[in-house]
Amino acid sequence: MRSKLFHIIMCVNLWVTLPQVYAQVFDTTTVLNEVEIVGARIPERISFKSTTIQKEQIDHYLSASLGELLTLNTPIFIKSYGAGGTATPSFRGTGASHTQVYWNGINLNSPMLGQVDLSLFPIAFTDEVVVNYGGSSLLYGTGGLGGAIQLNSAINWDNKRAIMGSQTINSLQNSITNMSVSVGNKKVQSTTKLFYKDAQNIFDFENPIQPGTPTWTNDHSAQLQYGFLEEVALKINQYNQLKFNVWFQESERELVPSMDKREADSWQGDTSLRLFSAWNYSKNKFNTEVSGAYIIDNIWYKKALNNDKNPKLSTSESRSDQLQLHQRGSYQISNNLLLRGGWDYYMDKINSSSYEPTGTTNSIAVTQHTIDIYGGLDYQPTTNLSVSLLIRQEWIDSDTKPILPSLGTEYCINPYSKAVSSLKANISKNFHAPSLNDRYWYPVGNPDLLPEEGWTYEATYSLHSNNKSPWQWSYELTAFNSIIHNWIVWKPAISNLWRPENLKKVHSRGLEQVAEISYQKEDWRIQLFTSVSFVKSENMEAADELDNSVGKQLIYTPVSSFQGYLQINYKKLYFIVEQQAYGKRYTQTDGSEYLPPYYLTNLCLGKQFTFKKNHFDVKARVENIFNYHYQSVARKPMPGRVYQMSVTYKL
Repeated sequence: MRSKLFHIIMCVNLWVTLPQVYAQVFDTTTVLNEVEIVGARIPERISFKSTTIQKEQIDHYLSASLGELLTLNTPIFIKSYGAGGTATPSFRGTGASHTQVYWNGINLNSPMLGQVDLSLFPIAFTDEVVVNYGGSSLLYGTGGLGGAIQLNSAINWDNKRAIMGSQTINSLQNSITNMSVSVGNKKVQSTTKLFYKDAQNIFDFENPIQPGTPTWTNDHSAQLQYGFLEEVALKINQYNQLKFNVWFQESERELVPSMDKREADSWQGDTSLRLFSAWNYSKNKFNTEVSGAYIIDNIWYKKALNNDKNPKLSTSESRSDQLQLHQRGSYQISNNLLLRGGWDYYMDKINSSSYEPTGTTNSIAVTQHTIDIYGGLDYQPTTNLSVSLLIRQEWIDSDTKPILPSLGTEYCINPYSKAVSSLKANISKNFHAPSLNDRYWYPVGNPDLLPEEGWTYEATYSLHSNNKSPWQWSYELTAFNSIIHNWIVWKPAISNLWRPENLKKVHSRGLEQVAEISYQKEDWRIQLFTSVSFVKSENMEAADELDNSVGKQLIYTPVSSFQGYLQINYKKLYFIVEQQAYGKRYTQTDGSEYLPPYYLTNLCLGKQFTFKKNHFDVKARVENIFNYHYQSVARKPMPGRVYQMSVTYKL
């Protein structure tokens, strides 16, 4: 089996690499862009939907987490377990583990849980966020039944010295500090980023589950989080680059108590060390990147077993070690044909006190090996028409998984008009392997679980302006449809324990609309962004005769959602209004209970000014200005009105 895998991988490499050997005969000089995005050197696929959040937009949210940024700028619903609590994504009606998160092409999803906590990712550590919808995620790996999120770093080869410092405080008694220092020249660039967050998360809230809806104080969800990121890039010559990154982060927090308790009874700590290196070769029309990463994640969890002053604690600890190796390449054969291909290797090792103990040890070590290969092409036979094909194959511990094809096409109706319109359509197959917790959690893990798999169909109509007017606009409407088989559900088993099983067939479909209008002339700049989503995600099969969830919307999946903002800039003064709205979310699978809709409005007023070479940005922000009382997760309170001040300095 390993011999066959070796030959398949070699064939993929030869397919992408051999054209480059031929190209060396007709050697010409290619000048690289001086500002480059590390995680997006391989071209994105045409005819598949993606959204990019640029550095300029990220800079408005330096004190925010990745979850908060996505909430305001994408249709992804973020399920938040209260201030300072866990935040997990629901992308197009899928589960949290169905969204894959990548850092410069490295997968960050926990092999234990299969998902990520978006509240632990400081947005100041990234330079670009790319959201890949549905089948677009297959370019980087499997598992993204809903989609994928890329966190990319940037290299500015013109930079000689840059310093940034940001300080934010708010009325929750939270303090967030960010710093970065970049130095370098045309050959070497180094950036150091620091992050420190001391959050008390103290606020009053109305408690509707208590008689008379009294006002309680949330003062047991404190969080301490800090970390650093070191990025070094070396330009060996005009064709070769090396990159080295080190990302360390630690977090300790009180988990938000339920609204029927006044005291915290659970605590969690997360420590991560991520080591990354990459070699990129780009010459003529050939581009390849070989990268590797070693990731260590430690998680501990404590829970009080009684209400004593010094309670007895239940403690669990887990450590995961991940080794990842990737090779991704592309070759532009002609102006209308691009080939792409590559391979990935993952080694996941878990030591957990919650897995089945063996012998005299209190924990068990579980190791999993994954190999996948892919190949594809982007072809543009005419100016108006383009086609994209990709095929991916994966093996987990020598077990062959389904072949995953994806095919898309795009037709530009009027490419030279002042209003350019186009149609996209694609179909893709994807699968998500059970997490190691699903398979080995003691004593209910199920090693016989099947992968969740399904087909996704997607069509997009887009229209955008194409002129030199101060007014620019764009509109995009997407319809999608997914059917996922073998959906994994944890259901009651024996002795009040829950066990994962392949029970559900889920049908998710919906519409996504995005509209943008901008105006720029002289000292004025105005930008309006709106995003509206409608998602129906329902269970299609009963687990047993008592299952009343068939035909019901999945829990914590709003049917409708809206995100939008209006930003007005006049010279160095700016004003921003943000709006979020979410429909009701069911909290019981039979639809008998739900959380009501909620609407949030944020305001921001800021001023930028310069003194010699020193640049300052001072802004005041009010979140949830109408003091709306709501819950994202049942019985987990969210803050009302929050006042915030930020000062950012750049040199």
